[in-house]
Amino acid sequence: MAPRLRTINALLFVAFTTGAAAQCTNYTITVGGGFYDIEIDWELVNDIGATVALGGAPTTQSVCLPDGCYTMYMYDSFGDGWNGGTFVIREQPANTIVSSGTLNNGYLGTQQVDLGGACGTGNCDTYTMVLTSGSYPTEVSWNLIGGTTIVATGFAPTNVTLCLDTGCYVMQMFDSFGDGWNGATWALYDANNAVVQSGTLGSGSIGQATIPLDASGPCSSSGPVTASDCPDAVNICTNYNFQIDPNGEGAIYEIPALGSYGNPDFLLGDGINSPWGSDNYGCLRNDELNSTWMIINIWGGGSLEFTFGGLGTQAGFYDWIMYPYDATTCTAIVNNNVAPVRCNWNASSFGGTGLASSVPAGGVAGNFEPPLTVATGDQYIICFSNWSSVSTLVPLEFGGTAIVSCDQIVLPIELIDMTAIPSTQGIDLAWHTATETGVLRFDVGRSEDLSAWSTIGGVPAGGNSATTMAYSFRDGAPISGTQFYRLDIIDTDGHASHGPIVSAAWELPGPLIVPNPNDGLTWVSAPAGTIDVLDVVGRRVPWRTVQQQDGRTRIQIEQRGLFLVRARDGEQVRGERMIVR
Repeated sequence: MAPRLRTINALLFVAFTTGAAAQCTNYTITVGGGFYDIEIDWELVNDIGATVALGGAPTTQSVCLPDGCYTMYMYDSFGDGWNGGTFVIREQPANTIVSSGTLNNGYLGTQQVDLGGACGTGNCDTYTMVLTSGSYPTEVSWNLIGGTTIVATGFAPTNVTLCLDTGCYVMQMFDSFGDGWNGATWALYDANNAVVQSGTLGSGSIGQATIPLDASGPCSSSGPVTASDCPDAVNICTNYNFQIDPNGEGAIYEIPALGSYGNPDFLLGDGINSPWGSDNYGCLRNDELNSTWMIINIWGGGSLEFTFGGLGTQAGFYDWIMYPYDATTCTAIVNNNVAPVRCNWNASSFGGTGLASSVPAGGVAGNFEPPLTVATGDQYIICFSNWSSVSTLVPLEFGGTAIVSCDQIVLPIELIDMTAIPSTQGIDLAWHTATETGVLRFDVGRSEDLSAWSTIGGVPAGGNSATTMAYSFRDGAPISGTQFYRLDIIDTDGHASHGPIVSAAWELPGPLIVPNPNDGLTWVSAPAGTIDVLDVVGRRVPWRTVQQQDGRTRIQIEQRGLFLVRARDGEQVRGERMIVR
């Protein structure tokens, strides 16, 4: 496994107010006191996901914070907990302890921090989540989920005090070895120390239990979504929260070797930019680890931005690679036949990762790639790699001007057909529309691999039409081999959408006539029945067949001068000038 550089900030975030418009209370946050404080990292996050304080250990920080329901994120770089280290939050100047806790085991844990009694919505009651060790505590991890929010997460053993609203909660249980918890158990206690619910993971690597806390209706549990292989990718239609855990790479190991066409190797700060202009680590430098595959559906074209693990929720290294998607993509990835359009191998384990025009607050530049220009109807597939083997819920949030949705796409035109036919001058494209609404132009895109597209020209559109319109475009400089073409339909409001893809094979033609010039006796690379010879005014010139061999015809012309020799091959016609001396 390749080494990583872990980014540890020791910044002090101080909330301050001016005038009487805002109020806050002074607190001190003390972290440390364990055997290996150098491994400790932490963040205090408010109820809208903004980091209000963070640092390492040992440390004591002074902050002024409004009443609210906060979450303390506790990290350990070695993965064995804080080894006696703790956090303690004291209200000043009375020096009263309002919250404290520790990370008993693993890389990550959270604890709710109630400042001023602000947790909950009026139905908040105190509970305690207790996990026992079992035979193999290092394999155990868990999440407590309320709606789409992680209320608490951690390892074993642990004892966490929570303030929970009424409603439905889900206890998610994970075992990294895949053989259950081996005696470890969980139990949720109320304020009177009575057991509300308890359980264990009897076998396997993942399980969950529903916990109703005076819920107004029945609680249901649909189980975790797993998409560890490309063919099982989940369709993403809007902002989404998905569960990750140490689930391996699935039944298929899709990602090609590092440094290949489908998984190029980029180094941070080496001065060599990726094809999209960044100088970050990438692509999947440890290949596919604990993967989750997802398909991004573009409903409206524009600039695509997204963030995995934003607003202080990133809990490990969230590496990812992104490819253009169609029905053949999964096979193309395995066969190393498609290149990524974006990828990132995280420089930091917090602050989020994704596509952004500017790094979000609290983010790290090495975790973000430039936005991607997309068109209506585009699809992209992302392999999300859980390098840190954490078990948590990952929020995926979209930004930019592009619209992500699975709603039906209504194109501004009704396209009847599109063809691509090779000719002697290049490849001729033709298409017809039945109706057009607000269409500005058609941009013609060309690709050799259905991955990288370039615009080779454009044709003005009719704009608004209820009658059949005919269009044509010639690619006068095709590349040898199979060409793929598509229309980018540009609206008057600037939005783009894709039309169908057509293809045509192009071979650089050899000479039709050899020798040329000649004395009237020459070879034509065509069967005799397909040949015409014309003079300079277009009249047919008599000639006779001397010999036929391997699809070629040797002809004899008695006249002298400049002629046009034409040969038909189905709908294609080749022509070449000939001089007879």
